[in-house]
Amino acid sequence: MCNIYLVDDDQDVLDSLSWMLDGLNLSTQGFLNADAFLALVDIKQAGIAILDIQMPGMDGIALLNHLKSQHSPFSIIMLTGHGTISMAVNTIQQGAMDFLEKPVDGDKLQLLLEKAKQLTLENYHDQCLLDSIEDKMNHLTSREKQVMTMVLEGKLNKVIASELNIGQRTIELHRQKVMQKMNVSNVAELAYLIAKSKE
Repeated sequence: MCNIYLVDDDQDVLDSLSWMLDGLNLSTQGFLNADAFLALVDIKQAGIAILDIQMPGMDGIALLNHLKSQHSPFSIIMLTGHGTISMAVNTIQQGAMDFLEKPVDGDKLQLLLEKAKQLTLENYHDQCLLDSIEDKMNHLTSREKQVMTMVLEGKLNKVIASELNIGQRTIELHRQKVMQKMNVSNVAELAYLIAKSKE
């Protein structure tokens, strides 16, 4: 199981949730505020965060938005002592996986955590792929990027050579370099990577 983090300004809630999850053989780490959580947790790794909506300082919604803005792969479950339907809808629209009212139903939470684990691992895998594509793109020269764009438009080497006013052999070398640096063996694989990076 990936790491589970609890963020709630009520120590009793942290204790009872930790106790409940320990009973399910799930280890947790609790924080009394968002700042302490952000100071100690690597939000770029896979993980599950259970966040109280109403906290002093950065509240649960603000923390949710911060995690999303940082492209964190975390699965996020929101908690509230007095929720409304509109609040629930709002948090889901902003990227939370689900919304639970206190006191938390242990069976419901257990099912939710199974889904949350799958989701965060998928998110983490996707984010690693995007980082890898971005890293490869950063190693292309501006000319190689230009050639790559034209290759993806379906243009033949001789057409690219004519449009860029350079020799066809030079285009072939650029194209070869693009394939090597992007670690692909054909244009279809290259097109897949670039499409992924734009999702």
